[in-house]
Amino acid sequence: MRKAWSALPWDGQGWRAPADADLAGLRRAAAARFWRRLPWWSRLALVPASHLLWPLAAAARTVRFTRARLPAPVGWRVFADCVLGGAHPVDAWAWRALVAAAPHPLPHRSAAAVLTGLGDPAAHLLLRDKLATAGLLRAAGIPTPETLAQLPAGTAPDRCQPPWNGPAALFIKPRAGAAGCGTMAVDVLQGGRCRLSDGTVVDVEQLRTDREMLVQPRLAAAPDLADLAAAGPAPVLRLTTARTPGGLPFLHSALLSMAVPGRRPEAFLRGHLWAAVEPASATLTAGVILGEPARRHARLPWNGAPLAGRLLPGFAAASELALQAMTLLPGLPLATWDIIPTADGPVFLEGNSAGNWLLTNLAQACGLAPPPLPPLLRLWAGAI
Repeated sequence: MRKAWSALPWDGQGWRAPADADLAGLRRAAAARFWRRLPWWSRLALVPASHLLWPLAAAARTVRFTRARLPAPVGWRVFADCVLGGAHPVDAWAWRALVAAAPHPLPHRSAAAVLTGLGDPAAHLLLRDKLATAGLLRAAGIPTPETLAQLPAGTAPDRCQPPWNGPAALFIKPRAGAAGCGTMAVDVLQGGRCRLSDGTVVDVEQLRTDREMLVQPRLAAAPDLADLAAAGPAPVLRLTTARTPGGLPFLHSALLSMAVPGRRPEAFLRGHLWAAVEPASATLTAGVILGEPARRHARLPWNGAPLAGRLLPGFAAASELALQAMTLLPGLPLATWDIIPTADGPVFLEGNSAGNWLLTNLAQACGLAPPPLPPLLRLWAGAI
């Protein structure tokens, strides 16, 4: 029952369709696909139950969200946006504060249902598997991090085997995951001990998880970007590529993500500062922390490193490789690539075919105007 409650709205639909006709149609089609997986007789009760229970779940989530101590108020407006759009309060609040004065048109649950329902199902599955994605990219000559070890679900690291038997800076991530959930930055120490990103020191055996994990070396930022990595992790370049059915891929938008010191990297609203990249000039715009939507940062607030107008080294090479990666998956309408610009060039961490819609449109909040995606997605729906 708890899982069912937390999954509301089950079909991703709110009480009102978004104003964008393309997205409204795509969301209806995704909801219909969801319900078709269930016996017809169960839908007689479950469809109205989802519709009627959703305001209660939205109210409970909004009350919890009010404890986030955000600069803009959280209340009836956010609750109404949740009910109407089917969004979680985090999505609803951030969308209205950053992108548009309207309910979120494609919140997380709907975005996953809509985007994974377009194009080649096998390509979507491949991108969900980070090990398979890395193999595909490496075979095409696109750099990816080395996989030092794999940890099956429920298996603890062996302190006698590399990379656990000596000093090492590691990055551990789920083989199947998204949005940085479950990732860990780990420094292996002597004597079978390791230090986590929050400074906690534990035995390596305590890194046992309930998911299969990939262990990779922790990458360092290119020297020209070292001042943007004051919090430790290297900045991550997020490139969104798209194509029309049968068309050539193009670069839709680009963001640079920088970790905020003292914040958990998985904290959506406060864990990162985002700056859009102007593709033609490869320059950064002023940055924004999602939980502080009214502030724009021409410099990093913690060390004064310049952002606005700064040339991003290696951007052209990263863009070219992202378009090459997209050509390897001709059945996908949209893919977002996470890339670290290193001293040796761009290194691809992973790809995602159902990325966060707010981040996909965040360049608009930074003063840029990427091409609209809903008409392109509608073309893919018509091609199925």
